[in-house]
Amino acid sequence: MQKNIKTVIAVVVVLLVGSGIYFATNNNKGGEQQPLTIGYIGPLTGPSAVLGMDAIKAIEIAVAETNEKGGINGQQVRLVAEDDQYLTKNTVSAYSKLVNTDKAKVIMIATYGGVFAVAEQAKKDGVVVIDPLDCNSQVANADKNIFCIATETESIGYSLADYMIENDMKKAGIMYSTKDSFMALVNDAFTKRYTEKGGVVQVESFNYDDTDFRTQLTKLKQGNADGLVLLGHDETGLIMKQARNLGINAKFLATGTITSPPAQQAAEGAAEGTVFAYWEASADNALAKAFEGKFVAVVGRGPILPLTTHPAYDTTKLLLEVVFPNISAKMNVNDIKKELLSVKGYMGTTGEISMDAMGAARIKESVFKLVNGAPVKL
Repeated sequence: MQKNIKTVIAVVVVLLVGSGIYFATNNNKGGEQQPLTIGYIGPLTGPSAVLGMDAIKAIEIAVAETNEKGGINGQQVRLVAEDDQYLTKNTVSAYSKLVNTDKAKVIMIATYGGVFAVAEQAKKDGVVVIDPLDCNSQVANADKNIFCIATETESIGYSLADYMIENDMKKAGIMYSTKDSFMALVNDAFTKRYTEKGGVVQVESFNYDDTDFRTQLTKLKQGNADGLVLLGHDETGLIMKQARNLGINAKFLATGTITSPPAQQAAEGAAEGTVFAYWEASADNALAKAFEGKFVAVVGRGPILPLTTHPAYDTTKLLLEVVFPNISAKMNVNDIKKELLSVKGYMGTTGEISMDAMGAARIKESVFKLVNGAPVKL
């Protein structure tokens, strides 16, 4: 599989037909307007692919819906997507390509470390960056050009800590990935909440490319924890398998990435029963049901991790339906920021979206349990 997958949708007419998206290139004949370009950077391959592979499909659906209706004030929308494999160094090069070659003025970035790596350059370039995967105080405070419409990072740690305290689990062993600062932030949120309520923690970290976790697990085993909190991506499954092989019988707690098929395959059955932080759309949200139906028609299955798809879809729809129609075709960065900050009460698949003064629209996660490989709300 190639390291970088580039998905370019240059559209005059886009039709969602059956399970596919059909598109044609705008050649600008006869004085037609050039397409309006938006960018996406995220993991489409690799051990973190579950965070991006469905999100890009959701964004494609949103773009297709707009172009079917004639675009934005007659201007078609072009989506250019770059695969960074959730590696910050790849995010930086992908950002440069999207800005300098594709002339994108708005870029959605799902790779946490990548958002911060390009923040200063985005300010210089007059580019707005939106994180559709993670929303927290770090992102909100990064720069005035940085926005987020996503599940709240801190709520992952808070919900897992509350579950353990409510179930009289007073000792927690934690393992978190140092791939970027995201899992460290989840760890900090968990530890703060948990210790404030009387819990005791033992913490170990690991590198994103590690495959042998027995050294950390052996240390945690000595602590005799009630729960083992695993904060990582697909490698979480392998950690679970190795923990059980070492005779660790503590309850597993994790992030929503445990719903990833590769993570569950790596666990070889050990993931069943895991309690994890997660989000899914409200059962009575008609917009969510309609989107999920389109997603199944296009992809052939439902979203693996709705917290990656629904916020990405809502972010794109908000841009195409609310922000862009109200600004000039020149895509001035100050106009884009002004429109984003004015968003209040926009109804999407994730519910009602309102941007706060820092440019953040946060969605709370809660606890679920993995039953027969699927999430069940607790």
